[in-house]
Amino acid sequence: MSNSSPKYPLLSPEWWNDYFSPGGGWEERGGRLQTRVFVTVFCRRIKLDKNCELKILDLGCALGEAIKIIRHNYPKAVLTGMDFSDTAVERCKKELGAIADFKKGSIEELDGFYDVIYVSALLEHFADYREKALRLIKHCRRLIVFVPYLEMRDGKPLEADPDQHHQHTFERSSFDFLVKMNLAESIETHIARCPEAWSWSRKTWVKECLIKN
Repeated sequence: MSNSSPKYPLLSPEWWNDYFSPGGGWEERGGRLQTRVFVTVFCRRIKLDKNCELKILDLGCALGEAIKIIRHNYPKAVLTGMDFSDTAVERCKKELGAIADFKKGSIEELDGFYDVIYVSALLEHFADYREKALRLIKHCRRLIVFVPYLEMRDGKPLEADPDQHHQHTFERSSFDFLVKMNLAESIETHIARCPEAWSWSRKTWVKECLIKN
């Protein structure tokens, strides 16, 4: 993801609104495809009861691609989408308001309680991801988080940098602190290759999937 709106501070509310606008960077850079890839992995690997009216929150729902696929896989679920961007939420309401509720808000503004909170391509944007996870875990029975695995910058683990999108390098143990704090019974870690989510060239695919991993 690159900065499509240099007139706004990176990752500010104004930046995200511009990014999610029609013809903005999110769609131009394959954000819808990336969302579909991640949620398809979620639905394939994480087994939930399809016969229950599960309350599922897609936090950081962007333009709602995950909501569509979750609805297809869990037709009885009660779905909510939440995003920091006014633009994203309004577009979701217009396109998908018949199958889910949508509301604008940040992690700090989260309320209510859900059977599942699904968080994809979000926590890597926060240097204080632990505090965000602590907040989230209090609002659900099951927290599903998708983050980049062992992402590096110039061959080194990521450090907080306001000029960059991603602020932290995640490892297998990055969320184990939730168990140590008695806030989670267990942590399951799944590592999935999702090269198509970034529209990689064949050369990049070989490097990332066959050499790096």
